Amino acid sequence: MQANLEEQFHAAMLGIHEQAARLKPPYRATRFRQLVLSSGGKAAADQLLAAPNVSDGFTELFLRGREQLKLSVEYLVLQEPWCPLFSDEQLAVARRRLHDMGVELPESAA
Repeated sequence: MQANLEEQFHAAMLGIHEQAARLKPPYRATRFRQLVLSSGGKAAADQLLAAPNVSDGFTELFLRGREQLKLSVEYLVLQEPWCPLFSDEQLAVARRRLHDMGVELPESAA
């Protein structure tokens, strides 16, 4: 079950990359895509959440408008069914980063 959920999360990570590429103007997060493809979606999210600061991609999405942070890893991990894949500490990091930017959290994370 967990492995299947991780496979679905991997696809969801690639999905937020594709959605960002459809923004006007497009945001092509090449390093993010490479990280997901080389490490897997779960490991990529673990790495990004463990970093002391937000990623360049998080910053870029914010600069395009606070609403675009719904395409961030931080927002994704707080949603069902993904949040059980992550520790309470990781979820707290995601919540704090979004809260600091004034982003309304997904219902499952409130």
